[in-house]
Amino acid sequence: MNVICVDDEMPALDNFRMTVKNFSMVKNLQVFLGGEEAISWAAENPVDVAFLDMEMQGMNGLEVAKELRRINRDIRIVFVTAYEQYALQAFGVDAIGYILKPYSRKEVQKELEKAARFHPLPQKRVRIQTIPDFVVYVDGERLVLGRAKTEELLALLVDYGSGGLTTGEMISCLWPGRYADENTRSLCRMTYKRLMDALREAGIEDIVASDGRKRYIVTEKVDCDLYRILAGDTDALKNYCGEYMREYSWAEVRNAQLSRIASGTVLKNEKSKESCKKL
Repeated sequence: MNVICVDDEMPALDNFRMTVKNFSMVKNLQVFLGGEEAISWAAENPVDVAFLDMEMQGMNGLEVAKELRRINRDIRIVFVTAYEQYALQAFGVDAIGYILKPYSRKEVQKELEKAARFHPLPQKRVRIQTIPDFVVYVDGERLVLGRAKTEELLALLVDYGSGGLTTGEMISCLWPGRYADENTRSLCRMTYKRLMDALREAGIEDIVASDGRKRYIVTEKVDCDLYRILAGDTDALKNYCGEYMREYSWAEVRNAQLSRIASGTVLKNEKSKESCKKL
């Protein structure tokens, strides 16, 4: 397993390194003096288990755990601390374990064995970013569709989600200056065919479906920041800074909606702060 340990004291990191030195289950170990370094590492490298000190300068263990989970929901979190009072907080981020300093070799081994038995839920293969630009990832690799209109059609389908679009609606967005005559409809059908061929080649053609009249995204088969925000995910909303699919003019309607959602959230938070001050 790929393991990281985060603590703001070097002696503690050295102790952990020596503790797991001969554990055959530890394939790779990286230690960090701060949460920011650990998060940057995890964003670029696979991590199976993270041993996190609770009280650290800068980001504390809970904050680091939440960021690691945002990168990969299947990272196993084990908290290491001298303070027993943090136990309940640890389970608030679905930690698999909690050990107190000074810990024994046996205690660490037990947590590693527990982590090895952990079976992650299958992750969605397709991740779609819409803020600020439109990008699609398949198994972590960026999907390149080749043609601008093909990519724009996929972006448009993502924007409409499970609601779907008719051929006429696609034309009005993708070719706003053209009549929906047979030539334009033929162009739309060809663009859709190219899209489906590209998705089929990538092995993800099942993310787009048709009911005979409309084409739509099967939203439960993708992880999309837009869908998270619309579902009320405030963490996803933090990435919104006033721009959404900024390369497409038709995206302004949705951008205005996201702006209203963001403004409402900020206003709500400000009211909550004022209430706390009064108390």
